[in-house]
Amino acid sequence: MRFFVPSVFIFTLCAPLVHASCVIPLPPQHFPNGSVADAEAMDFAKRRIERYLDNSQRFIKCLDTMDKTAIGTGRDNEERRRRRINNYNAAMENTALVIREYEESVRKFNNR
Repeated sequence: MRFFVPSVFIFTLCAPLVHASCVIPLPPQHFPNGSVADAEAMDFAKRRIERYLDNSQRFIKCLDTMDKTAIGTGRDNEERRRRRINNYNAAMENTALVIREYEESVRKFNNR
């Protein structure tokens, strides 16, 4: 029993590390309508986009680190590799969509 209690405690603390992985950032959902938005709303949207792009860059770096670690340890398999590739593709698609929507909003704002 003496050994059981400390080992359960240690495993409980380390359990989240076992399941730690890269978390894809959620893209901003709503952009201001550039044809009616004021400069403050557009500036706020710009800051949200910048924060999202920073988080996306961190996510890509995390995936890259996971890839290097998996290959380096020899514990990589096709399913994990495919999951990393799918996550990377999803992040790139989300980023492109967010940038496209924001640019459209900025274009409307500048054309007023």
